Amino acid sequence: MKLLHHLNPSQKVAVLHGEGPLLILAGAGSGKTRVIVHRIAYLIQELGVPPWQILAVTFTNKAAGEMKERVEKLLGGGELPLISTFHSACVRILRRDIHHLGYQPNFAIYDDKDSEKLIKEILAEMNLDEKKFPARLFAAAIDDAKNSGKRPKDMPAGDFFQQRVAQVFAVYQERLRKSNALDFNDLVMLTVQLFEAAPEVLERYRDRFRWILVDEYQDTNVIQYRLVKLLAGTRMNLCVVGDDDQSIYRWRGADIRNILDFEKDFPGVKMVKLEQNYRSTRNILTAAGKVVEKNRGRKGKTLWTENPGGERIAYRRLENEWEEASYVCREIGKFSRKGLSLRDMAIFYRTNAQSRVIEDILFERFGYPHIRGREESRDVCGSHGTVPWHDRSHPPGGTCLTHYSGNRLCRPAPGRAERRGPGSLVQPPGTVDRPRGV
Repeated sequence: MKLLHHLNPSQKVAVLHGEGPLLILAGAGSGKTRVIVHRIAYLIQELGVPPWQILAVTFTNKAAGEMKERVEKLLGGGELPLISTFHSACVRILRRDIHHLGYQPNFAIYDDKDSEKLIKEILAEMNLDEKKFPARLFAAAIDDAKNSGKRPKDMPAGDFFQQRVAQVFAVYQERLRKSNALDFNDLVMLTVQLFEAAPEVLERYRDRFRWILVDEYQDTNVIQYRLVKLLAGTRMNLCVVGDDDQSIYRWRGADIRNILDFEKDFPGVKMVKLEQNYRSTRNILTAAGKVVEKNRGRKGKTLWTENPGGERIAYRRLENEWEEASYVCREIGKFSRKGLSLRDMAIFYRTNAQSRVIEDILFERFGYPHIRGREESRDVCGSHGTVPWHDRSHPPGGTCLTHYSGNRLCRPAPGRAERRGPGSLVQPPGTVDRPRGV
């Protein structure tokens, strides 16, 4: 079968699975997206499943767009299944059927700023000092509640703050309803409420989406889990792909139990582990494996690769963030003097707060060459966890980040900057184009 060319044995098992629940534990760099798109193509081309009976869900519009392109390429054109984010899929459903919950189908969708503005109005009406009780705290508490599937009546009495949250939550939801508006988290929550309140509507969508695939399942929260379980119904033609070692979004409601307990929730599940890594060297995989094997509550898998061993990993423990940034600069200078192009170097950091010190040290030790727009920078050097430069003196639209491009350290100049094309600036006259002082 041509569709299975270039798939390894485990990937083939996952793609060829027939009816019933399927759990794919996909390690980093193991080709999980390839498996998802090939499984969709297999269902359509080999099993004869109509495309409109397939729903594939992921977490970002970018990921959904890339998945669509790859499926379309495999199918060679024709009708595509619905491939979207959770929220986009729910908007489609609610636009058609939200009248069952007393809303109009032309409802507005509030963004974070709209929601915070409404909460501020409610706090003012309740005579709560926003300095002591910031609107963002109430917004976060309401988000957490909705991600857990809680309504205002479900909120615990608790202490003074929790009582105020319950009161604000109730008024907030009533104001949204009167305005025929939903916030972002309502999209999934109200879809679940719709299915629970109108069984005939749920049955219609179960009949429509007979095959469901969910990407990044380890990042689903309670309400998203309930939505998936409702849609899967008794057919349980549900394929979820995830990695219990990569669940990092608990702070926004992700519940690792969704993937750990999948076998209990969906009896008769077929589990496939994708353990061959195509991205990293053996040394990287060995080190990563030693770290994650200490995690509690994991199903366990051992990543391996046919790639070379690669260079040994260097580990340094430093006193503070300034020492860390200085060490990074010294290493950059060392590699640069050995002839390595700055284009081939990148700095990764875990949180946005770390970038400022790194950029300050880089500025002191390097000149200020031209900078590029944020998205281009991300593409050029593979930056991760990037933030706009903290000096706001550059013109609006020149949002950028420190990165290397060619033999230049790209950073906004503290003085004037000249725009050249959308999203790009060049260094002011008199600055240098080469690293110095390292």
